[in-house]
Amino acid sequence: MNCWSSSIGLEATGRTYRGAGPQQRREERRTRLVDAAVEVFGTSGYRSATVEKICTAAGLTKRYFYESFDGREALLLAAYAGVTDRLRESIVRGSDGGVDLDAKIRGALTVFFETVAADPRISRIAFQEVLGVGPEVDDAYRRVTRSFVDAVLVVIEPEVDCSTLPDFHLRTLATGLVGAVLMIAQQWVLSGNLQPIDTVIAGAHTICMAVLREVA
Repeated sequence: MNCWSSSIGLEATGRTYRGAGPQQRREERRTRLVDAAVEVFGTSGYRSATVEKICTAAGLTKRYFYESFDGREALLLAAYAGVTDRLRESIVRGSDGGVDLDAKIRGALTVFFETVAADPRISRIAFQEVLGVGPEVDDAYRRVTRSFVDAVLVVIEPEVDCSTLPDFHLRTLATGLVGAVLMIAQQWVLSGNLQPIDTVIAGAHTICMAVLREVA
């Protein structure tokens, strides 16, 4: 019996294989597939990718693909969630340590755009490959946008006198800022990052502070 068929037998019986139980091995295979999807979708694109190509990149068979995902769109959603988590986390992380609102916003924008620039696969998946795929992906796009708004509110709420503003008004402002920054990032990426990153950050910072100075 070869190693592959042996591991299948152990999977079926729920026994430990090479120190890992069945659930851990399934999670590890899922992670490998998502990592492969980021590579494939982020370099050659979602529409040209096949299950076979993703499995080859992950070093797994199609059997294990369908163990975790019912199709390419489900895997795209998982890859999209992963890359946008990184982008959203960069906003909060970049704002940490800022002594005032201006510094927090500059820090958040700096780390965000540095994250976008550091890995082109992230921006391609986040800003291009999810567009026009289908209703479920569109719903995920809207949820992710709302989560970015939540991240921005975490940054700005401590610096704003919320007693003078209704909650819905502050969220509307944050939604507008997120839309502006994401559009700047998308167009910057689509242009091949021709504009120096410092000027991109400065432009986004100017827009954000022009709005926030009115409420800070």
